[in-house]
Amino acid sequence: MRNTSIAAIVLLGLNAATVAQNCSVPSPAQTFSNREEFGASFYYNLANHFFDLNASAGISLNSFSTWLYDQGTGNPPVPNQVGATGTVEVYTCPNTRIGNEALAPGSTGSPWTLVGSGTITVVAFVGESTCVFNPPLNIAAGQYGVALRYLPTTNGPNPGPLHCIGLSPNPNTPTSDQFLTFSNDGIQGIAWTGAAVDSPNLRLNYTPDPNAGYFTAIGEGCYFRPQAFYENFPASATAPDIANTSQQWINVGTNYIVVPAGLALVPPTSPNLVLGAFGASSCACWDDAITAPITLPFTFNAPGGVSTNQITIASNGCIYLEAVTNGAYTPYTGASYGGTSFRDGPARIAPYFHDLDPSAGGSMHYEVDPANQFVRITWLNVPEWPVPTALNTMQVTLYSTGNVDMYLGGLANTGVGNGNNAYWGYTQGNGARLGTSIDISASLPLTTGDGAIPPVLGMTGRPVLGTTPNIRTTNITQGTIVQVLAGGSALQPVPIDLGFIGMPGCALTTNPFVFLTNILTPNNAFDQPLNVPNTPALINSQLVFQAAPLTAGYNTAGLLLSNGICVRVGN
Repeated sequence: MRNTSIAAIVLLGLNAATVAQNCSVPSPAQTFSNREEFGASFYYNLANHFFDLNASAGISLNSFSTWLYDQGTGNPPVPNQVGATGTVEVYTCPNTRIGNEALAPGSTGSPWTLVGSGTITVVAFVGESTCVFNPPLNIAAGQYGVALRYLPTTNGPNPGPLHCIGLSPNPNTPTSDQFLTFSNDGIQGIAWTGAAVDSPNLRLNYTPDPNAGYFTAIGEGCYFRPQAFYENFPASATAPDIANTSQQWINVGTNYIVVPAGLALVPPTSPNLVLGAFGASSCACWDDAITAPITLPFTFNAPGGVSTNQITIASNGCIYLEAVTNGAYTPYTGASYGGTSFRDGPARIAPYFHDLDPSAGGSMHYEVDPANQFVRITWLNVPEWPVPTALNTMQVTLYSTGNVDMYLGGLANTGVGNGNNAYWGYTQGNGARLGTSIDISASLPLTTGDGAIPPVLGMTGRPVLGTTPNIRTTNITQGTIVQVLAGGSALQPVPIDLGFIGMPGCALTTNPFVFLTNILTPNNAFDQPLNVPNTPALINSQLVFQAAPLTAGYNTAGLLLSNGICVRVGN
């Protein structure tokens, strides 16, 4: 494998036709989240949020957002401070926050330095509460421990300490974008005392140094047809439009065909599962619980390689297509806050994955066809937590053929006290990529995705003078020949659809004049080193790359395309 010099490509690009480019200006403002979507388990007293931050370039921190829980609800209820404003102080220390949580600023031996402060406005969960810094806080490149110190509010309704939503257990997984790496975070309920626990949700809004090198994605590539599908229902006083409807899911191997049906509720005759013992629970009750694994009289197959003879029924309105015994709230027994558990948890069928509480009423049932050709799972008049009058009825029939019948009766998602969304759909889980939410009522009949995921092009590091980051192509089949195309600009005003050469739905985003490589990959990823000389004249040079793996079976040309990336050289 040979290194490709960016200098040589730039020289060739000077003779190429030039059009408008996608990264011809300094990096725009960035948003960085410690999780792709927020996750939530409980609410916590909030005094400090600690974390470690590695900035590979200088940044200006404009604002941040978190999810407070100060709207007069909860168990026990918190004071209602919606609309109140408060101060958040930002402290940093060298290297790491670990070991420095009890060393209050100003105390002997304390490493903490006050960087600045901002004003946060309390918004009811699930809305984001934003803290604004005016002027922005300048943070030089380096490795830091950070403490966000939330002072009690002193104005607005019910002044006092704040609370936040957090995820338990703490994932303790570093998260990165091309400028920042976030790790080692935790909540401290009383400032500068004791350990920091679990993990709140945080979004940093910042602007990188104007001379920082960066890359940005263009388009998506072809083809993106995930096998998971879902509809996301935000909290609403109005019942969702899937209430009092029914569907049949026909399993054709790689995907489902979902069609409307005229099914009626089959009244359950089996004992109420809630009267028996749960298999696992995060609350030692049936509010957030799962059954013990249930052995089916057949093997049930679903798209995405799911094949099981055991299921686990969740009180919160979904069926896991495997034996689950873990009682952790996320991603097993809990409700659907943010959808992270829907994506990252086990494979599941979700007639109405929500925050339900069968311990407060209604019933759950599991029944087997006498001929062992199907099983039927029912949630009958189960209330939304904590609204005993907001009742939900769902019934799912799993057939030995892999087909699914689904009846949806009365449904509610009022958001009173919980504010989480509800989810309908299917996922093979375990981090499988999700598309966007669909409107299932408007989409029937629906042919779901066959699992095609496009190649993804990115970089292993920023294009900084004197470095050699890799242009990395992932999501490619083992043994694939990959061509990485390089151009001096992006095609404007729109990419070119390549349907005329047998690649419908594939968009060319660059005007290629260099083929960086043509090599057989040993696995499902390919790295092409890109040498960026330490030559100041290259500052602000721009290039556009796109990968074209030779892949049979998707179109007549036998090629796929990745997204494009526009690269701007800098510091």
